[in-house]
Amino acid sequence: MMMPSLQEQTYPPVIPPYSKGGDPTPLSPPVNGGRPDGLSPFEKGGSRRGFCSAPYLLLAFCFLLLFTACSKSSRADKQVLAKVGSRELTKAGLSALAGMPADSLEKPDRVRLIEAWTERVLVDLEGQKRHMDKDPEITAKLTGVRSEMYRAKMLSELSAPPPTDSVVTAYYKAHQQEFLRPMDMYSVELYWTRGKELMARFRDDLLRGDTSLVASGDITSEGKWLAEASELDADLQKEVSSLRPGEVTFPHPYDDGYRVVRMMEIYPAGTVLDLAAVRDEIMARLMAEQGHKRLDSLMTRLRSRYSVKILADSL
Repeated sequence: MMMPSLQEQTYPPVIPPYSKGGDPTPLSPPVNGGRPDGLSPFEKGGSRRGFCSAPYLLLAFCFLLLFTACSKSSRADKQVLAKVGSRELTKAGLSALAGMPADSLEKPDRVRLIEAWTERVLVDLEGQKRHMDKDPEITAKLTGVRSEMYRAKMLSELSAPPPTDSVVTAYYKAHQQEFLRPMDMYSVELYWTRGKELMARFRDDLLRGDTSLVASGDITSEGKWLAEASELDADLQKEVSSLRPGEVTFPHPYDDGYRVVRMMEIYPAGTVLDLAAVRDEIMARLMAEQGHKRLDSLMTRLRSRYSVKILADSL
């Protein structure tokens, strides 16, 4: 199945890791209740419930080392949960590693995190014993990770308010032709669950406008998306193209469960999408521009604070 570039319509836009060509303009932000592994909702493979990727574990672990060395927390947070050599993992340290209060985690999740911390500390201790912390390549990579963390923190201190409705409207009017679609496009809602029979019952409910199974948590809403016809596999595209607004596909096997697609609106080839359909895409573009401006502002400030000399003759 080909991976579509979809744009969610109802949630705050972010820059996803699966935008085409690395373009900073997001094509399909993740959805609430959708795939935490960063995959498009039509892309097979991966885990629906991945914990986090290796680079982010590295960042979290580096932050944990800094946190455990510098944190001044309450007595409860200083409760020691594990020891490896001279290293200690406190309750506050576990919270930092998890990115959420330790008390909010189930016991099996706390145990898995502690095991992961233990393995990393063991490797770190052995690396120090072998003086690997003096290796130029490792030192350069650790410096890069630390710099990225510092930069993220500094940029968060330069936060800007989100674009106003008037700014979004003005951008749409100025770039309206950019939203002309050369092929058929569909605005759809996606729903997922594990059981086929339950999904078939929900499909009947959905046709009557009943979404109570979503409210009860039996069905997962994966949000609203914009999808080009060419981005769907042949079977799904054939069924979706036959739908009228309000109609729902039959359950399709997907990942480790089943999914239905409800048609919301059809945009024939040559249509200029209206503002409501592209509002989130415009918000994403404007917020990306804000991010570039904040980074430029930060770099300008730092260059004025510290002397920078590039010795061209030595290059």
